[in-house]
Amino acid sequence: MGTIIPILPCQSIREQVAFYESIGFETVQVYTRPYPYAVVRLKELELHFYGSKKTIPSENPQMCYLKVDDVDKLYEKFTVDLKKNLGKIPRSGIPRISKLKDLADDRRFIITDLGGNTLIVGTPNSQLSDGATFFRTLESKEYAKNFEILYDLIYSKEDGDVANRMLVKFFPLDLTSMDIGEIDLAKILSTLPRRLLPQRRREEMNRIFVSIFKIKRKLKDKVMSI
Repeated sequence: MGTIIPILPCQSIREQVAFYESIGFETVQVYTRPYPYAVVRLKELELHFYGSKKTIPSENPQMCYLKVDDVDKLYEKFTVDLKKNLGKIPRSGIPRISKLKDLADDRRFIITDLGGNTLIVGTPNSQLSDGATFFRTLESKEYAKNFEILYDLIYSKEDGDVANRMLVKFFPLDLTSMDIGEIDLAKILSTLPRRLLPQRRREEMNRIFVSIFKIKRKLKDKVMSI
């Protein structure tokens, strides 16, 4: 069976290659004449780029999906390398990297390179072993379906304005008026940008999630000991 390799644009082939080298890729080939072209590789991942002065990174619509065996490990590597080279983990602007998110089909993150290309990096839920759909599901039957739609819209588009509009559409203005458990409430609150959450709500949400992680860790340790 053959292999499909994306060929993506960038303004500067040398700067593009330097960016990918900074997050662990090795440069296989670089050409500047007669046409700028480069090949980078990270284990089984291979990307090709061509240079074009017409490329506007902020308006670049090009994207591709990279299916990997361990999205958590790759995400950790990219964020550590980005922080080391840029002094921070860039969440906005170009380049940037999203947070890890659990969607209906996979766990993923999105990285936008210097050329404005969007790389969606994910591992199918069927290959994960820790209940990847936990954060996108509610126990409440009344709100579960709408929450899954809200969650997937937010984390596939990463748009805070969309999150606010959908939240108002799907849920009461006063979230505490809903007849739901505190874990469900914390999940709903987590879809809001932190700047829109009152300090008291942020502290409450953090407290609930810390408790959840402790419980999940105990269950995982118990299973491993069997």
